[in-house]
Amino acid sequence: MSQINPIPPRQKNVEDKDRRFYVCTPSSVYLKLQQEAITRGTDLWTLGGAVLHAWLSAGCPDFGFTAGQSESSVPPSSSSPLADDQGGEA
Repeated sequence: MSQINPIPPRQKNVEDKDRRFYVCTPSSVYLKLQQEAITRGTDLWTLGGAVLHAWLSAGCPDFGFTAGQSESSVPPSSSSPLADDQGGEA
């Protein structure tokens, strides 16, 4: 019979490491995100993570989309100062 590993205890101070993971999106969206990362002087992974972090921090807003909307109904890029925020720079 194989040995069962016990559930490890919770840690008080867990390091919040950067992690990479995969997402699925149409090739056109991937390309646009890659191009935007280049114009912002970063890489696709870092920009994608920043976008997801901002979205989660904002409470996962729906941005007014409903199921079945086409990409043509996506609003243009924002000229908001938040869109240009590099994070951590004040």
